[in-house]
Order: sequence, then structure tokens, then C-alpha cells
Amino acid sequence: EKSDTTFDLRYAPFGGKAWFDHGSAFPEETKKICDEADAILKGPIGLSFEESKKIPIDEQPERGALLPLRRRYNTYANFRPVYLPEELAHFSPLKPRVIQGGIDIMIIRELVGGLYFGAKERGINEEGKRYVKETLEYDEDQIARILHIGFKEAMGRKRVLHNIHKNNVLQSSVLWCEILEEVAKDYPQVEVKHVIVDAAATALLLNPGQFDVMVMENMFGDILSDQAGGLLGSL
Repeated sequence: EKSDTTFDLRYAPFGGKAWFDHGSAFPEETKKICDEADAILKGPIGLSFEESKKIPIDEQPERGALLPLRRRYNTYANFRPVYLPEELAHFSPLKPRVIQGGIDIMIIRELVGGLYFGAKERGINEEGKRYVKETLEYDEDQIARILHIGFKEAMGRKRVLHNIHKNNVLQSSVLWCEILEEVAKDYPQVEVKHVIVDAAATALLLNPGQFDVMVMENMFGDILSDQAGGLLGSL
């Protein structure tokens, strides 16, 4: 209404309702529409725990629709802004002294690798017990490209990058930190601060103002960005 710009909006079924209406969480007609689109705006797709149980496990909205969508278009860099100006601080459940000055964080989350996209296996073992095996997998190119995004974002802000990892336990985080040291050479103006993910969860509550740009792998980003939404009183 404010300009001559027009949009050709094409609606497509996706997620839980798509499965109930079309027998697929990510129908072929939706893939075609998405393939032809310049941009994709995804609405909510999830269901309650009880409703989800009515759908086969592999077709439940997140497994059957959301992850395949991300994989299909290689949407590897997820920007999760966490912004609460001082004037809206009353929406936060944190004490005013904790969020003095407001909150302004950008979480950069890797979105198409890690545990969510690794090989998965369920079955009965030799002892007759049910088991599950899920693989967390990254290669150096996947790690480097998301770190470049994090550094570039930091360059445009306060030039401080918090690297969130778990390299005291996970080999994947050891490789992640090795690659970060290599990528950091391209951005000498950026100060890197390393934080173990569980410590970062605590720090987000105690002193969120210390963070500006945070970069992390897929599952860490999923959990911490939702926690960060709680800081604002809304995702």
C-alpha cells in the first residue's frame, strides 16, 4: 500500500496440517511452489505432543517437513536476533538491574548439520534391548562457512564474537574451535571469546548484556536461542 511493489503470494501446505490433509508433511506440490519461489515465509508447523503421536514418527512436522526444507535449500545460516529495547524491558522476566540498558544479541546458528542431520538408527541389540544411535557430523567446510558469517556479523557490530562450544567433552567442538582459530586470522579486528555452552546458558540469565554476536552449532543454537527468547518474554 505504501509503494508500487507487488507480491505474488502462493500458499502451500506444510507441516502437521499438510500431513492430515495430504498424507505428507512436505507434499510434492509444496516442493514445486518453494522451488519456484524467490523467498519462502514459513508459518508455525508444530503440534501438541498428543497430536504429534497421531502421525508416523518420520512424518511428524519437524522431521518430515522442517528439516527437509532446510536441507533442500541449504539454509545453513540461521540469524536469531534477541532484541529488547530499554523501553520494553518490563516484558522480560529478569530483574531490571540485570537488563539495564536493554538486550541486543545476534545468535548465529548453524542450521543444516550436526546431530539433527546425522545418520539415525533404531533397533534391538544383541541383548534384546531397544537402542538408538544418532550421529553428530560436521566437516571443516560446514564449520568454516558459518564461522565466516559470525565474524562478518561481528565486524558490523561491536567486533566481539562469542564462540559457544563444548570442547571439553565433544570432539565435534574440538574441530569447531580448531577451524575457528583458522578463520579468525581473516578478521584480526574481531575479539573472540570462548564460552562453554552450559556456562553460556547461565551467563545469558545473569548478564545478557555481555553478549553481542554469538556463533554456535545446530543443537546449541536451537536451545540457547529459545532460552534467549525467554529473556524477552516472547520468542
